[in-house]
Amino acid sequence: MRIVVFQRGGRGIHKIAGIEKYGRDIEITKIFTVPEVLPEIIDEPEDYISSDFEAELVLDYLYHPDLSEFLAEVAKRKGIPVISPGRRIAGAITPPTCCGLGEVKEAGEYARRFGTPELEVEVREGKVANVRVKKGAPCGATWEAAEKIVGMPVEKAVQRFALEVQFICRAAAGYEVAQGKKAPLHFAGEVHIAAFKKALEKGR
Repeated sequence: MRIVVFQRGGRGIHKIAGIEKYGRDIEITKIFTVPEVLPEIIDEPEDYISSDFEAELVLDYLYHPDLSEFLAEVAKRKGIPVISPGRRIAGAITPPTCCGLGEVKEAGEYARRFGTPELEVEVREGKVANVRVKKGAPCGATWEAAEKIVGMPVEKAVQRFALEVQFICRAAAGYEVAQGKKAPLHFAGEVHIAAFKKALEKGR
């Protein structure tokens, strides 16, 4: 699967690295970077966003409504789905965080590999013997945190897994927090706890 990334400054760098490391059959073919410092209102987004790209999926880490909305329009004309995590962008797929993406058909192989975590956990003598990550956060936090809890007692590992994810998580920057909704960092921790508990239940 071919992916194009649009980022503001270096805001997509950790996801890019994670996708390149853990994305099976997923290739980032081009990265477009706009300046970190941008005007509050951009009247001519075409000055920043190139329409010269082809891909099967676009990842939007621009975190500027004018640019993200323009990108979504360009991608729609090209028939390419766009994922804009943590924001409300018309025409885009907008999970609450990168690790909150469900099974979205339009996102193809990307959504099968990255998004809401899915695990297989092996327990021996009350300790975590192995964790296999089937699907996780594109920043790589799921895989990195999984390595750190191997050998821990299961009771301790559940919370520790979420904490390790939060140490790595980059969801604090650029994400919107709607009234009554959980902060992205807390959301990330909770979906990982839920995935771990679900894997334990399946393994019994």
